[in-house]
Amino acid sequence: TDKVDIVSYKSKTQRITKQLREICAILTGLVVATDYKTGQQLCVDRDFKDNEEFFQDVFEIGRRHKVMNPEKMRSEYGKMVYLLQDSQSPQVQELLEFRLVKPLKTVYSFLKARNGEGLLADANMELAT
Repeated sequence: TDKVDIVSYKSKTQRITKQLREICAILTGLVVATDYKTGQQLCVDRDFKDNEEFFQDVFEIGRRHKVMNPEKMRSEYGKMVYLLQDSQSPQVQELLEFRLVKPLKTVYSFLKARNGEGLLADANMELAT
């Protein structure tokens, strides 16, 4: 509530954009703390739009983790989804200058990109998996 009570913004879009930039800065800091060399590459010019793919991958990992483990991240996942929904607003994207969301990778989308959907209909698929 301190963000709402103390700091005043001219618009909801500005508040959301600032919060998203703070989250991206925290994620970058976690990478620096984990692997300094990789983190330095992310921090070269402190421009988040140059690291768009990295941030998209991070949020996709969170989404995939929830899909594979529905009993985990119960409240955190909902907050992340709201955050990603807010980031899709055209006004927010204009201020951020990049997208946080990319389509979730699935086996079907992987096979479809390679014209391999027929593999899913193969009679031996059940035995193979």
